[in-house]
Amino acid sequence: MLEINSIFEETYKIEKVIGQGGMGRVYLAEDIGDGSRWAIKEQTVTDANRSLLFSEAEILSRLIHPALPALRMKKEIGDKLYIVMEFIEGKTLEELRRQYQQFEETVIVDWFRQVCQVLVYLHGIDPPVVYRDLKPSNIMLDTSGRIRIIDFGIAQEYSPDESARVKVQALTRGYAAPEQYNKRYTLDVRTDIYALGVTMHYLLTGKDPNVPPYHFRPARKLRPDASPAIEHILQKCLQPSPDRRYDSAEQLLADLDNIKELDKKLRSAAAARKILIASVAVLILAAAGIVYFVNLRGRSDHIETYYHYLEQAEAASELDEALEQIDKAAALAPDNPDAYILHAEMYLKFDRHDEAVDYLEQEIVPRFPDIYSDPDFQVLIEHIEAQQ
Repeated sequence: MLEINSIFEETYKIEKVIGQGGMGRVYLAEDIGDGSRWAIKEQTVTDANRSLLFSEAEILSRLIHPALPALRMKKEIGDKLYIVMEFIEGKTLEELRRQYQQFEETVIVDWFRQVCQVLVYLHGIDPPVVYRDLKPSNIMLDTSGRIRIIDFGIAQEYSPDESARVKVQALTRGYAAPEQYNKRYTLDVRTDIYALGVTMHYLLTGKDPNVPPYHFRPARKLRPDASPAIEHILQKCLQPSPDRRYDSAEQLLADLDNIKELDKKLRSAAAARKILIASVAVLILAAAGIVYFVNLRGRSDHIETYYHYLEQAEAASELDEALEQIDKAAALAPDNPDAYILHAEMYLKFDRHDEAVDYLEQEIVPRFPDIYSDPDFQVLIEHIEAQQ
């Protein structure tokens, strides 16, 4: 541990501790030669973490970008590794969120764009770097109003042509992409896109991803003044499957750069859908009687049986009995979400809140991506939130 007012490496006068955590401390220091200020990161080296600690210094040493801290030196002394890097004065987005509670969408889009530009740089160098730990506490707004990215503690180089596996599972719950919890996970730039989506969803809506239920409702459900475009962009970033997210930071940045045009297209498409629905409603109603009589005999038994199983489930006195009836219903109509919603409700009924949340995230949403507009699903979410 460095002492306050001591001189480190005959150059840096230690002023104070500005950060402390499980892996070490960060000091603010002044270069006694030119008066410049630097951050000195002190970490204890062990056999288990040596590769990880030195990886951060090695990655920083080859990064040159105005949003990233410049590395001045690294030195191992005894069991300590010291990294001297640029001191960035400002506040993290987490600190700003606590201070101001809510931000204008234009401000968040600007931050979104700046971070995305950094990702374009990181993913585009050779070899590429996946940051892997984007979150509000690792993104700063400096005194000049620029976004800066700090703490490359778990960043990792990867090769798109090779199977580069995760070297460490030091992940941040809520912000880490679902695939990061898989030990067979292959590094991918889309991991950073997911975490950026989580960060901006939180800043826009105020919904903390570390507070259950652990899913992301459409932005305008939580913040009605949000634009269709920002909601669309966030939903694409936050897809559980990497294949359904933006393929690259460049694609995401293109939508952010053209967000006004995207918003116009989405609003026009929504208006067109309303007209289409209204125009075919009469045809549907006119044909309903014919369809009903044609299909009644063939479908009535099926429908009655389906909802009979669900009624039996609701009346069950044991969870296993209820789930058995629900499974029978789901087998009859696997594309009907009613059985799946009741499945989660039964977990709540029998005081299995965590299992209800897991089932919602892992079964219902992946199976029915558009289910957020379902009234019964909205009721389920309200029930889950009420039991927090």
